Amino acid sequence: MQILVVGGGVIGLNIALDLVRDGHDVQLLEREIPGQRASWCSAGLLTPSSPWNYGAPLIELAHLSETLYPDLVADLLEHTGIDSEYEIAGMLYPEGVGADATKVADETARRNALGFATEPLGRAQLDVLQPGFAAKVTGAGWQPHSARLRPPRLLAAMRRRAVGLGVLVTSHCDVTGILGDARGVRGVATSTGQDLPADVVVLAAGAWASSLATTIGVEIDVRPVRGQILLLRGEPGLLGPTVNNGDSYLLPRRDGRVLVGSTMEDAGFDAVTTPEAIARLRGLARAIFPSTEHMVGETAWAGLRPGTPDRLPYIGPVDDVPGLLLATGHYRNGILLAPITARLIADVVAGRDTQVDLSPFAPRPLDPDTTLVPTP
Repeated sequence: MQILVVGGGVIGLNIALDLVRDGHDVQLLEREIPGQRASWCSAGLLTPSSPWNYGAPLIELAHLSETLYPDLVADLLEHTGIDSEYEIAGMLYPEGVGADATKVADETARRNALGFATEPLGRAQLDVLQPGFAAKVTGAGWQPHSARLRPPRLLAAMRRRAVGLGVLVTSHCDVTGILGDARGVRGVATSTGQDLPADVVVLAAGAWASSLATTIGVEIDVRPVRGQILLLRGEPGLLGPTVNNGDSYLLPRRDGRVLVGSTMEDAGFDAVTTPEAIARLRGLARAIFPSTEHMVGETAWAGLRPGTPDRLPYIGPVDDVPGLLLATGHYRNGILLAPITARLIADVVAGRDTQVDLSPFAPRPLDPDTTLVPTP
């Protein structure tokens, strides 16, 4: 079966991997360079931030996808030599900076209720686990099984593995439309005027998916939500676990660098950083972990998350257009949900039963006035 995957982020790459393993003829089309947009910009957290903001269907996907990651990264390392730096380093939710003890305790209980095992730590326990927090931090919630990885390395490994398995990866291919009608898809049109035929088209184009879906009469609501991240350079070992302050975080890398993120902005498709946002992130890091004051600000970047008004992605077939599959709108959870999304798409193509009910992820009526950006 000839399959075109439109979009070369972590979702598209993972789907291409699973489909080629099933014996399909797969071509991945990316308008720029695969793995260089929102997926590259991601921090690589494998735990949903504030999971109560998402519905039960997404929480089920999150737990399933977490279980798939160890085998995925092991396979990538074995066959590409690229270490994705996957590690179960744990997540700390500090109290006293941005959230008081009552709120952290409430959120700890809510995480436990959703299956993300978290326990309370007093300040003395916190200092044993991770010294260096600001004096106003009185304790923390501790989620010991939270994992993370390094997205640029993951994406490089996925691309190399996909090519090695026979996926035709085509960069700088701007898809302008999906070809077909109610009888099914025929392929895609490109900006060069060349039409590419296919039996199945998988739309994994992130924040750009809505406009492409409309070319075949499918209405979905995927919006760009800008996130800015600051990268600090420090000494290895200063910070171990990830520190999550609600919508923001400090995420250490093995080499001593620390990511500080992330903003939530309605800025359209303008993926640029702003001095105001970077200064705010720097102040946040200093307020939680004072030693970051002495770290060099190495660089900063911005990415565009593909969000939907109800925070659920689109995954699976479109009933009115045979051969069209959606895999987009993963918002803040694209890295986390990539393995399970790929598994579900591969199962649909093969006619296998899926692990979860896909109806919550189908095209659905959504409130166009809903905002994904917090009110200041």
